[in-house]
Formats: sequence, C-alpha cells, structure tokens
Amino acid sequence: MKSINERIKTYKKKSIWSKVTDIIFITFIIALFIPSSRLAIGGFVNRIKSMIIQPSEIETTDEQRLSENDYKWELSDIHGSTFKFENTKDKVIFLNFWATWCPPCVGEMPEIQKLYDTYKNNDNIVFLIVTSEDIKAVQNFLSKRDYNFPVYLSKYRPPEIFNSQSIPTTFIISKDGTIKVKEKGAQNWSGEKTIDIINKLINN
Repeated sequence: MKSINERIKTYKKKSIWSKVTDIIFITFIIALFIPSSRLAIGGFVNRIKSMIIQPSEIETTDEQRLSENDYKWELSDIHGSTFKFENTKDKVIFLNFWATWCPPCVGEMPEIQKLYDTYKNNDNIVFLIVTSEDIKAVQNFLSKRDYNFPVYLSKYRPPEIFNSQSIPTTFIISKDGTIKVKEKGAQNWSGEKTIDIINKLINN
C-alpha cells in the first residue's frame, strides 16, 4: 500500500479541474448530512435537470378529458380569496402541484416563473400552482425568491383525474378540457417545446 506521503504526491499531480471536482463532490457529501442543506442541494440538482428535460405531449389515444364534475373544485389564493376551477373553462390551463420542501419542485420553479412571465398578460391561459401547505410557509417561500406566479391552496381533495402519487406533477390542459401534458418531476417549462405546445393550444 502507498504511504500517506506518496498519496499526497500523487494527488498534487492531478489537474486543477480534477481537484475542483473532488472538492465539489466532498462538499456535496458533507452537506447531505446537514438537514438544512438537503433542500438546497436537491433543488440545485433538480434545477439542472429542469434546464434540460423537456415535457412531451400525451399520445392522442391516451388523452383524458375533464368531466363537469372535475370542474367542481374550489381553491383559495394565498390571500384567502376563493377561486372556482370552473372559471378556467374555455381557457388553456397550466396546473402544477408542488410543495416548498420538495427538491424537484424547488428546482423547476424558476422555469415556471419564466413561463408565467411569458403569458401573464394573456387572457387565454390560466396558471394554477397548487399546494396543500401552511399558507405562511408558502408566503415566506415566495417572498424570499421573488416569485409572483399565482399560488393556490386546495380547499379539499383535487378531482381524481389529477391524482398523482408524487410531486411535482404538472398538467397542461386544452380549452376543451383535454389533458395534453402530464409530467412528473422537474421539467424545462420555459423551453421552446412548452412554448410551442401552449401557443398551439391558445390558437386552437
């Protein structure tokens, strides 16, 4: 076996980039054992993923359409005002289920903000970013990051058609209530593919 001195000499010969990579890796390992750092690290990793992974449209044969009962769903915004889901009829819907403690959710939030900024003045699309958390925790999260997309709390269990075992789960729904996109995990929601899908739905 090599002595400690020999190992040090060998390590010194490594490239600067290799040493930097080692430091980053060690930092990640140490931080994983610190609970307060896990969300930040998970968010960072998923932030990278959300800049790469593009959402896909559901195959026509697998599409689902919302029923009248599915529209009978009430939410409240972060100020306590009631929002009726039936008000989204005849509009394109971007619906995202998330939580402040969820790393993939945190990772994709900047992309959702960019997408919202693109369409916030367009009356043909509605953004519903939905959580079941304590309203104070949500308000603090949004304030610290300067997010201004509309966030809602579900007053009761969402319609079964939106049922998912994981978050984030995101739906893009056409004006006639057909689910065109359903994705789990962090995605690039501000990328060209998403923009193309939404533009097509708005113009139909």
